[in-house]
Amino acid sequence: MTRVRLAEVAARAGVSLATASLAMTGKGRISAEVREQVLAAAQALGYRRRGLPVSPERVRNVGILHHQDKNFEWNFIRPILFNLEAMLLEHNLLPILLPVSVGADAERVFQRVLAAGAGALFSIHFHDEALFERLEKRGIRVVIVNNTNLQSRFHSVCVDDFQGAYEGCLHLLKLGHRHLLYAEYERPELPAVVADRFIGFRKALEEHGVPFAPAGRITIRPMNRRELASRLKAAFSRQPRPTAIFAHDDYLASYVYASLGELGLRVPEEVSLIAPGDVLDYAEPCTPPITTMRINTASLGILAGRLLLDLLKGEIHDVHVLKLKQQLVRRGTCARPA
Repeated sequence: MTRVRLAEVAARAGVSLATASLAMTGKGRISAEVREQVLAAAQALGYRRRGLPVSPERVRNVGILHHQDKNFEWNFIRPILFNLEAMLLEHNLLPILLPVSVGADAERVFQRVLAAGAGALFSIHFHDEALFERLEKRGIRVVIVNNTNLQSRFHSVCVDDFQGAYEGCLHLLKLGHRHLLYAEYERPELPAVVADRFIGFRKALEEHGVPFAPAGRITIRPMNRRELASRLKAAFSRQPRPTAIFAHDDYLASYVYASLGELGLRVPEEVSLIAPGDVLDYAEPCTPPITTMRINTASLGILAGRLLLDLLKGEIHDVHVLKLKQQLVRRGTCARPA
């Protein structure tokens, strides 16, 4: 049977040969629409890149699913991707980026993974139980990165969000804060992280006998600054006023920081601020220096890479879950209450 050439795929998709090559490898600035177009053409023609395995036991290509519509997460996932790529290339495995949108159609994702010739798959944040089960039935091993929603079913490498929120709240309590505000935003795609962080925060308060009223929890629509400002204004109009805020992550904390300034409140002189992170790039001079419970994303990538390699060697059989501890990084937004 004659091998289908990439030029035929490009012609069917109506793109140049160079664009088709970039789309198949997951590299370059290719729109999601064009990438989907090329992958669909490859699937329809039965195209396989040279060196692709015929069976899952001979893995050469490894897909990496990641959200493409959350620009603020790029700084967070970049070290994961770099370390995964380095480990895979070291073992003669080819990483193929497969960007997906939140709520992406499972069938289309399934076909993209097959079209990429992936014999194994990393999924960063994205999860779909039925999709992953279907892939594993095809012999495609799945490792979920930084998502605890399916940790009882699939091999996962994630962050201990409960511990991070617990210790972050504990840091505020040790400074003497007793009137705390909790700020979060809706994340329907990651319900476990939302729940774990709030439960960890509440656990620290309960152990220290600090009361917490339902009004002390602010939940807004994703990064709705007007809604956040309104909720903060209402919270600081009540007595006793909050002396510290625990934010869901440091991206939200940057919005909180700006809103507090608009209310004439100084950080940390009047209000302390802490959040899990680091989603923000603190090397940028315009980034507010927020105290965080740091998530070491480079380690997430290294551990996920090692886990997959052990899976491919047949050294792991039961579901493995590896969790990273968050570390306090002081950047000057926490102080003793005035």
